[in-house]
Amino acid sequence: MKFVMIAELLLILFSNGIRFYAVKRYIDFFAAREKCLWKYNWILYTFACIGTYIVSIIFESPNLNIISNVIALFLLACPYKIKLSKKFLMTFIIYSINLLADIIVVQLLAGYVPGQRVGSAYQFITSLAILIPTAFFSEFTKKKTQDSLPLMNVFILGMIPLVSIVCMHSIATLTENNKPVVLTVAFSLILINSFLFYLYYTLTQFYVAKMNEKKLEQIIDVYAHQLDVVQESQEHIKKLRHDMKHHLIELSAMAQQDKNKDMMRYLEHMEKFMLNPAEKVSTGNKEIDGVLNYMLRRADELLKIVNLDIQIPKSLYRNNFNICVILENLVDNAVRESSKSDEKYLSISVRVQKDILIILIENSYSGSIVQKGNIFQTSQIDTSIHGLGLESVKQVVEACGGDIKIEYTEKRFWVQVLLYLSNIVEN
Repeated sequence: MKFVMIAELLLILFSNGIRFYAVKRYIDFFAAREKCLWKYNWILYTFACIGTYIVSIIFESPNLNIISNVIALFLLACPYKIKLSKKFLMTFIIYSINLLADIIVVQLLAGYVPGQRVGSAYQFITSLAILIPTAFFSEFTKKKTQDSLPLMNVFILGMIPLVSIVCMHSIATLTENNKPVVLTVAFSLILINSFLFYLYYTLTQFYVAKMNEKKLEQIIDVYAHQLDVVQESQEHIKKLRHDMKHHLIELSAMAQQDKNKDMMRYLEHMEKFMLNPAEKVSTGNKEIDGVLNYMLRRADELLKIVNLDIQIPKSLYRNNFNICVILENLVDNAVRESSKSDEKYLSISVRVQKDILIILIENSYSGSIVQKGNIFQTSQIDTSIHGLGLESVKQVVEACGGDIKIEYTEKRFWVQVLLYLSNIVEN
């Protein structure tokens, strides 16, 4: 009997631990971890978990439980460098979620009678109910940085505590609260949920690492390709410089004989010799030149018409990363889509006007466009052609405080992006 009591108290403590783990995920949603001034804030969570547990066990007073939980939540919000009003609001919202879960569980499942103590099994169920929304809350935050697994994985994660609640309630009802059975199932579910949440966290870290590795590989490919382009252009210049004396003698002789047409043809030949076919863009801006030259490698092979109008300063701003992400997605989509059309047309214009970077990309396409809200899909087998790429671009443009405009006809697709350079510098 004593063993059962100890196990029941441990279950309540573990349930409180799950509750405060959920609280931590809620706080991470409302306030970025970077704003936490205390590196070891897990100590606060430990004290809050044990402190509220002791108050609930010793005093068994609903009013004291409310006060201790509210104080604990506010103390957990204190280390964050945010406004005091936001700390109060965060405390109120998180406690309201806890209270709502309590009410739903004890009223709908436990058949609560005023004055009656809620069993440890239903305290455990309440903690799981509080935990469920955190899976979707945290993923909503990660979507801004695209460091998250697909939505289906998040849905499955949220279903794990929900299935555990159903199992726990069923066992408690069918066994008429047979404490040894209920406690055994409860601790088993705690282990299952802990292992699965840890596994999900590990998979997320692995997924993010793989995505970053993939991005890094592409960046290396871009720079390697641009280095090859530059080296090839330098070889052309070296050869021309080596033969410059001969060229000057030849041009001088033509000039003395008034052979203007021959001179023009000769100069055109020299110009073609100097030009590197792989160097589509040469503005002096290494990052943007590299991305465009890399993304346009297939354009000559797949398309009939490629028009380029790139007029940007050599030093656009401190970091070209956001612009490169936008150009990479838009050009990749445009080349792929236009290659499937009969016209095979692509036009890219990038220029700066009055402190505004204007990107305009026009391409031909085949099939039809399906617009669902703000999401565009094509009738092609791969419906993500314009969908995912454009969504990624929209997120970056929004983060930079810019604007994006999309238009299309039966045969042409236009995307125009406006980026205010002053905003980009700040980002």
